[in-house]
Amino acid sequence: MHQRIKLCFILSHLPQGGAERQTINLIKGLKTTDYEITLLLYAHTEIFYKEVIELPVKIIVNQTSKANKVIRNLKNALFLRKFLRDTYFDVIHTLLYHNGFWVRLLAPKRYTGRIIYSVRNTVDEIPLSSRLAEKILVRKSIVVTNSHKVLEQYVNIVGERHRFRVSNIYNGIETLRFLSDEPPGFSGKTIIGTVGRQTALKNQIQILQAVNIISKTKPVHFFLIGDKAQGSSVDNERFVRDHQLSEIVTILDSQQDIETYYRKFNVFVLSSLNESCPNVLFEAMLSKCLCIVSEGANADKFISDGLNGLIYDGSLQMLVSKLNTALELINGNMHHPMVNAGFDYAFKNFSSDTMMMKYNRIYKSIAHNTDIDG
Repeated sequence: MHQRIKLCFILSHLPQGGAERQTINLIKGLKTTDYEITLLLYAHTEIFYKEVIELPVKIIVNQTSKANKVIRNLKNALFLRKFLRDTYFDVIHTLLYHNGFWVRLLAPKRYTGRIIYSVRNTVDEIPLSSRLAEKILVRKSIVVTNSHKVLEQYVNIVGERHRFRVSNIYNGIETLRFLSDEPPGFSGKTIIGTVGRQTALKNQIQILQAVNIISKTKPVHFFLIGDKAQGSSVDNERFVRDHQLSEIVTILDSQQDIETYYRKFNVFVLSSLNESCPNVLFEAMLSKCLCIVSEGANADKFISDGLNGLIYDGSLQMLVSKLNTALELINGNMHHPMVNAGFDYAFKNFSSDTMMMKYNRIYKSIAHNTDIDG
């Protein structure tokens, strides 16, 4: 009789974010005839992606204590340790550094080699303590990065002898959700947008600064969409007030129907200081937005300047220049070749089907104790 693989996804909680969206996409793509799926949220009850409740997955949520942070973290760790000690899974899959640390630290010895740890952000500048932790904990897991740049950074931290434990799988996007036949409509006012958590790393304040400059001479409207609970939200809103931009800037919290906003953006800007494999960029490319990306957010050269989008060097001056170029292209109706090339690139390289095929191979190789390449 065919026996299903017992697979458990472990996250602290389920806010809006790339790792959380990837987890949902993986759950959606797995066949229930092949997998018995559990989702454990060990540190918070938040579930932004409500659709997960309707999926064929057993959800276990830790009703966390309202104690101070130290006591709360200790209780969460005890809950996670007890759960892993008392429950058997063929494969555990966790994403993001803090989850990878706690899961690998607390998992019983029987899970050594059965944990997949997905690294989704640049690791080049992580502190010494985190580097030491990775060197120790890497032995318990298979590590999956989502850009070749981060793969090399990670191997540099843990050493060449662990390269065989590390592989790369690009994020998979729900292509049907974001596909557009034509670029967003243009009616005289250029709509600029960005999507992502409002943190210093995302550097959205720079787009606000650029919009403030450009709006003096050109009709534009800017949408900034991302988690308002993050640290930079206050700074972003203060900038809008101080420069009297409320008529041309809309700042929104995370949106469930984000695809409807991409279809409004003539220009999408990703200003992050660092990115690994940014879902939002590929979502915007599939929506046929004209994309402008900072060099730091273009880890694996996803954008080729002038071919499938525009790149700037991270400076405000060059961002303003690239925005002016984008506006001229759109005003002259000359942006179609560039956005079509972006669409083709994202569609060919970042589909959920491609991601699912590669993760399926890893899950099954771990569960059946076979070589991943076999």
